[in-house]
Amino acid sequence: MSNSAGFANFALILLCLAAGTCLRKFKKLPDAAPRAFNEFIIYLSLPALVLVQVPALLSATHFDSGILVPLSMAWILFALSSLTFLVLGRKLNWSRQTIGGLILTAGLGNTAFVGFPLLESLLGPEGLRVGVLTDQLGTFPALSTVGLLAASWYAGARVSKSAMLRRVFTFPPLLALLLAVAWWATGLHGPGIALSTLEKLASTLVPLALVSVGFQLRIDLDVLHRRKWDLFLGLGFKLFAAPLFFLALYVGVFEQRGLPVHATLLEAAMAPMITAAIVAAEFGLDPEIANLMVGVGIPLSLLTVPLWNLALRNL
Repeated sequence: MSNSAGFANFALILLCLAAGTCLRKFKKLPDAAPRAFNEFIIYLSLPALVLVQVPALLSATHFDSGILVPLSMAWILFALSSLTFLVLGRKLNWSRQTIGGLILTAGLGNTAFVGFPLLESLLGPEGLRVGVLTDQLGTFPALSTVGLLAASWYAGARVSKSAMLRRVFTFPPLLALLLAVAWWATGLHGPGIALSTLEKLASTLVPLALVSVGFQLRIDLDVLHRRKWDLFLGLGFKLFAAPLFFLALYVGVFEQRGLPVHATLLEAAMAPMITAAIVAAEFGLDPEIANLMVGVGIPLSLLTVPLWNLALRNL
């Protein structure tokens, strides 16, 4: 991916968010449109992306101690988010749905849609490879397992273990992940009609997801005033506190250095994950704050991540 392609991705992000907002404002789509977009993403676009990327990634990855930093970040981040917002939620008397929505959106980073173009433009192809590893073997499996379990739990006061497990193991992207691993293990993954078709289907994910978020994004003075502290705490954790924690952990405690650590720290600083906001909305976990986290967090991260990169330049 060239720098021009990276800038094109930034333009796509902003354009699709704006398009979704305009489609709602001018009533060109019904109010139920985001739900239809989300269902298409979860059942078709995201599974296709997994089937395209995971087998190729597994074939190119050398599994040694060097991959522990990028693999561990997403799981630690989700645990840290869960603890932070559970404690804050109890102290601030947040609803169960708000706690769950913030855990999902602050605990799962946008390590692909925003992360890939940012890493490539800031660190080059080597940084992008670390980003793919972080996303496909870290953030995405975390969403498909502990993320979905958390969504099920916070969706209602009484969710049985069997119901939670059923939701996890019938989640289409997780089924696609298991199928992708099996496809890789057989050695049959490669160029052909199946892969070409999946690539075309996967290409619908980013624009649909961004338009869906933009459609649901309603930033007015009343909403911003009412949710400003929730948003401040959520984005403060995701864009600043979380990367600072991982800087202290990986560099200060474990004394790790080099490009993989640098790229992983930038991935930790990325905006909230679009798919996490979609899952939060699907489970009724305060869609208002979930969409604000993404809609405000993505444009803001286009400024904060390069600042983190400057701070980490001598790492």
